[in-house]
Amino acid sequence: MAEALPEGIVARVQELGAEVAAWARAHRGEDLAAHERGVLAAVRRALPGLLGEVVRLATPGLDGRHAPLREACPGCGRRGRTVGWRARAVLTVCGPVGFERPWYACRGCRRGWSPVDAALGVAPRARLSAGVGAHAVALGAATDFREAAALLEALTGLAVAPETVRQHTEDAGAALAAAEAAAAAETARTRAPVGPVDPAPGRPVVEVDGVQVRYLDGWHEVKVGLAAGCVGAATVAPTYTAARADPAAFGPRLLAAAARRGALDVVAWQGGLWETALAVLRAVVVLGDGAAWIWHLAAEHFGERTEIVDFYHAAQHAWELAQALHGRDSPTAATAAAGWRRLLLEEGADALLAAWRGLPTATAAQAEALRLARHYVRTNAARMAYPAFRAAGLPIGAGPVESAGKHLVQLRLKRPGARWSEPGAAALLALRARAASTLPAAA
Repeated sequence: MAEALPEGIVARVQELGAEVAAWARAHRGEDLAAHERGVLAAVRRALPGLLGEVVRLATPGLDGRHAPLREACPGCGRRGRTVGWRARAVLTVCGPVGFERPWYACRGCRRGWSPVDAALGVAPRARLSAGVGAHAVALGAATDFREAAALLEALTGLAVAPETVRQHTEDAGAALAAAEAAAAAETARTRAPVGPVDPAPGRPVVEVDGVQVRYLDGWHEVKVGLAAGCVGAATVAPTYTAARADPAAFGPRLLAAAARRGALDVVAWQGGLWETALAVLRAVVVLGDGAAWIWHLAAEHFGERTEIVDFYHAAQHAWELAQALHGRDSPTAATAAAGWRRLLLEEGADALLAAWRGLPTATAAQAEALRLARHYVRTNAARMAYPAFRAAGLPIGAGPVESAGKHLVQLRLKRPGARWSEPGAAALLALRARAASTLPAAA
């Protein structure tokens, strides 16, 4: 014999059915959009009552049986007595739900609590359920807090103040940023990944770039790092990290991201029977714009590696030299820059330096531009072996991390008039980097 349905749930469902049926009778001939709105509104009105009935039936202490007279205090462990019942209201994805639950008091530590809160997984003073909080955080990380609140209400019917969205977003981001900082410190100390490892396909590739963000005290550089795989010169399965940090602090963050993509996986051991064995790690490709700190960071944190200057940054130096020598936006400058770009791509840095040898300069400014361009190429010549890199199927452009700088940082943090506090920016950067990454969350 089938078990009878609880009366409270049956009553709520019957009320919903009656309301939907009444809608259908009153709106004959309406279009689909009208019926969508009508039925959705009715369901939204019914959901809080249904969820309330489920919570009452499924939660010890609310299910009609007497609550225990004594419960262990979560603070000190002493057993406290019930002192009455207290009301609780939480905004859930089903709407506002209220209930009364038994309240206990501990004489030892003067703490008050309800075991029902713990059973439901609701923090003592939380006004939003975990589901609504997650919606608020996702929207708050994606757009400004006022628009996020408006979107949340439009999509779910739940009214949450923009300031509440901000608080939940920044709190979640701060917790994530703290966890990532701890993981980075642990990885730097142990040279081992923290959390689940999901090796990227192909050869590990690491890319680094910087983006300017306006803070309360002015403009500062936010560093963006990418750890991914290289398959057929394409960068795949990226994981991101972003922070306003100096190279010494950013390096461990990048190492931690790369470690979880398999960059610290041991592929072999070196050394004989009577020698200390040395681990051989996967070879890593490191791409950057040529800034010295990037190569120092790579040398400190990665073993065997191929360092590559982003080809488009290198070509930009050639373009700037052509403009200095032949005039800004002149046809001669464009022709010269295109030839040098092709020479660099097809023959490499040595061929470009040879082409620049003996170039005539008419002014001190032109001579200085030539000197700086030659110094840049000469310093990074081994990192500009583009013919060899292309033949090996390696990427020569840092486009993925530059794109990340735009969609991960600029779209959210560089809105008109935006000025960020350090904690607020750090929280948003952590959330957006995690949302854009393909790597599963840490355990």
